[in-house]
Amino acid sequence: MKFIGKIAFFLFISIGILILCLGFGSVPLSFQDISTALKEFYQNSFQMTSGNTSQMILFQIRIPRLLMAFLGGGILSFVGILMQTITKNPLAEPYVLGISAGASAGAVSAIILHWFSFFGAYNVYVGAFTGAWLATALVLGLQGKSRDPVRLVLMGMGINAFFTAATTFMVYSSKNEAQVRSAMFWTTGSLSGIHYQDLIFPLLAFLLLALICGFIIKELDLLLLGTKGAVELGLNIQKFQILIILISSFSIGILVAKVGVIGFIGLIIPHLTRRFVGVKHKHLLLFGAFLGGITLMITDTIARTIFTPNELPIGVITGLVGAPIFIRILSKTRNIS
Repeated sequence: MKFIGKIAFFLFISIGILILCLGFGSVPLSFQDISTALKEFYQNSFQMTSGNTSQMILFQIRIPRLLMAFLGGGILSFVGILMQTITKNPLAEPYVLGISAGASAGAVSAIILHWFSFFGAYNVYVGAFTGAWLATALVLGLQGKSRDPVRLVLMGMGINAFFTAATTFMVYSSKNEAQVRSAMFWTTGSLSGIHYQDLIFPLLAFLLLALICGFIIKELDLLLLGTKGAVELGLNIQKFQILIILISSFSIGILVAKVGVIGFIGLIIPHLTRRFVGVKHKHLLLFGAFLGGITLMITDTIARTIFTPNELPIGVITGLVGAPIFIRILSKTRNIS
């Protein structure tokens, strides 16, 4: 199958999954309900019909939520691939290396301690980005020149535990119930309450990641030759790692500021994608983004449907599925080393 054909296939599957997921929730919608609502929306010059419950559910609740899921899955997949490439570690990803926990701690510090308040409405974004960058810098700094994948994972787990503990401490130190509820949101991950305006910054982060990755495809492929081979071919490893850290932390910070911590997507999807398209980053990044988006849309649909009308945090679902796969990958890595 040619490259364009693969793109068309994944795009078709993505749209199909999105439409399928629209029918699930506390208020089930049949395919006829969805098609009728979409048809009337089109015939009414893309304006919702007053009093139409199906249209309200679709356009005000489920569509923006599923779009956020697709963007979030794409961002997590991008960053997971980048982290695994620059660290030469199949276990690297935003959650395992503590990036998400750092971003969560930064966001909670902005909410409860009012840090970064001079940034106004963007204080949570700045806090999340700062926390994500700090966590990544600590992990890579503590890793030093070691190439041991288990060491890197253990360092990441230590950083993750530290920032998770810091987040919990800040939550328990607050006597404001509204602040506590808002802060707890970041620790579990949720796509509830997403509106179209919430998609702007994650979309910009997704596009920025895609654009930068498009310019560094060659450098990413050079790293497949190993660090020594990449250096001999002229790649400045240190500067390249800093670039990846900055754009990854920025993107994860923006995502966590809106949906909280969603683990394991950035770990699992790169491995699944490599099974489909191989290790070349031109295909890996593109199809990883598609697969990550599809996976998170399905996962979120399960999270909001399985205990309807109550909603399960999406991080619970990704953890239940991702943890066994993580253990399996870790076991293989230890056997190899």
